[in-house]
Amino acid sequence: MSSFLFVLCPPYCGSTLLWKLLSTSSNVSALPKEGQFLPEVEDIMRDKPWDKNHSLPWPDIKAVWDRYWDHDKPILLEKSPPNITRALAIAEHFQPCQFVLMVRNPYAHAEGLMRRNDWPLRRAANFSLMCLRTQLENQRRLDNALTFTYEQLVKDPARACAELASFQPALSDMDPQASFEVHSVDGTLDRRITDLNARKIDALSAADLAALNTFFIPAEEVLSAWGYELILP
Repeated sequence: MSSFLFVLCPPYCGSTLLWKLLSTSSNVSALPKEGQFLPEVEDIMRDKPWDKNHSLPWPDIKAVWDRYWDHDKPILLEKSPPNITRALAIAEHFQPCQFVLMVRNPYAHAEGLMRRNDWPLRRAANFSLMCLRTQLENQRRLDNALTFTYEQLVKDPARACAELASFQPALSDMDPQASFEVHSVDGTLDRRITDLNARKIDALSAADLAALNTFFIPAEEVLSAWGYELILP
């Protein structure tokens, strides 16, 4: 019997990198793209995607996803960033089910949201904090989940793979040295797992950092819970 594995990771926090790393295992069947963007369910799943109170028809969504997964594989993988707000509903409708939770430094996260979505700083800061808080709640409420950070993944991919394999032994053949095509601060490139936080944070001006800190300083306990420190300009 196959087991479901969901990557719970905010956008621009390494979710695609982690998804592709997991997909290097011969035991994994991944959807061809984020489940939320499959044509049969996109209209449903992209309606109020970040509203945690918006209910979704999970049996119908599961029926669509089932047609794409290879059920001869022991692990059926999915990652759609808004699912961080839907984790409990997913756990109810997909059994057996495991989760991998990941977050990223909020300064680097906010930079990506501003650069790639053209969001104003206030929106980026608040969204990044919402993601950190939501992931803390997921960590507390989910029974079968492994949690780590983007920084832990990129600092030592081999160790991250070992932790993932300890969590789910079927993942023991992942390749931490593999190269992946991902969109990053450098554009779309094919390369090995690389830490891009410094590049992203360096792209923030002193004024940007000061403005972000008007949001991050009052929420310092949220940052600290993930091991992140304030960056003073």
